[in-house]
Amino acid sequence: MPVYNAEIYLRETIDSVLAQTYSDFIFLIINDGSIDQTEAIVLSYQDSRILYCKNDKNLGLVATLNKGIDLVHTEYLARMDADDLWHPAKLEKQLELLDSRPDVGLCGTSIRKFGAFEGDFIFPVDNNGLKVGFLFYCCMSHPSVVFRMSFLKESGLRYKADYFPAEDYKLWMDCMERTHIHNILEVLVYYRQHSNQITQDSNALQLAQTNKIRLEMLDRISSRFTDEEKKFHLKTFVAQHICSVADYKKCVDLCTSIQLRNKEGGYYISAKVLRKGLNDYLQAGYKGYVLLKYFPAFNVINMFQFLFSFEWRYLSLRRNLSLFYKCIF
Repeated sequence: MPVYNAEIYLRETIDSVLAQTYSDFIFLIINDGSIDQTEAIVLSYQDSRILYCKNDKNLGLVATLNKGIDLVHTEYLARMDADDLWHPAKLEKQLELLDSRPDVGLCGTSIRKFGAFEGDFIFPVDNNGLKVGFLFYCCMSHPSVVFRMSFLKESGLRYKADYFPAEDYKLWMDCMERTHIHNILEVLVYYRQHSNQITQDSNALQLAQTNKIRLEMLDRISSRFTDEEKKFHLKTFVAQHICSVADYKKCVDLCTSIQLRNKEGGYYISAKVLRKGLNDYLQAGYKGYVLLKYFPAFNVINMFQFLFSFEWRYLSLRRNLSLFYKCIF
C-alpha cells in the first residue's frame, strides 16, 4: 500500500486489511514522503504483520508501486489504496481462486463505491469479457487486484510512468496478453469517493491517458481503423454521447467494422462475446439518448410522442423491437 498524506482515512483502511479472515500475510506500507501524520498512524500499530518502509523523498505513485513489486517475495501480491476498505473475506476468496486456477495471473473483484458517489460496479469476469470491456473503460479495480508473483516476475511487467494516472488500466491490458485475468463477481472492495482524489487538471490528464489506451485496444484488433473512426469511437461510442439516429447508425457501422476486422486478425477468440459486448454498450448509449429526449417523466403522452417519432419508426423498420423495450422498461 503506497501512502502519501493519507492521515484522514488511513486508520480505517489499515484496520480493514488487518481484519482479513485470511491472516497469513505481510502488510507492506510504503510512505512516499508524507508530511502529515501518516507515519505516526502507521507506527502506532503493534501488529507484527506490518512492514513499514519510508521513501527518502517523494517518488510519486508509479515509482512507489514498482518499488513495492521489487520488495515483495511472497507467492502473491495484493494491492491496496490508503483510503479504501476491504471486505473481511476478500483475500481468502481471491486466494482460493488463485490456488485453484494456476492459469490466472491477476485477480480482481467487483466494487462498491461510497461517499460522494454510491453504487455497485460489477465487472466482466474473464479474458474474453474483459477484452471487450477494455475497449470502453477500465473494468478492473486497482485496490481489488491480487497478482501471482511468478507471473509478474517472469513477464517483467511494471507500471509505466508515461501512462499516469491511468497506469493501472495500461498494466491490466498488458497482463491480459500474457496470462488469464479474472474478476470475482462479488463486491469485496469498498471504493471511497471524495473531493481530495482528483483535481480538474489531473482529471483531464486521466481522460487523455485513458483515451490513449482505448485506441491501443483498437490498434490491437487492427491497424486499419481510420482517424475518423477512432475519433468517433472516443467522442460518441465510448462516451455514450448518442444525440441522433444518425449517431446510432454510425455506432452500428463501427460495431460491424470492429467485428469484421477482428474476424480478419482474430484478436478476440470469442466472436459471440465481442458481438454481445458491443451491442450491450450500444444499447445502453441509445437508451440514454431516448430517455433523455422523450422520457423526462414516464407517462402516456411521452409514450405516444416516442411511438410517432422517427426513432421509433427506425427501430421498427430494423425490427429491433428488443431495443425499444429496453429503452422503455
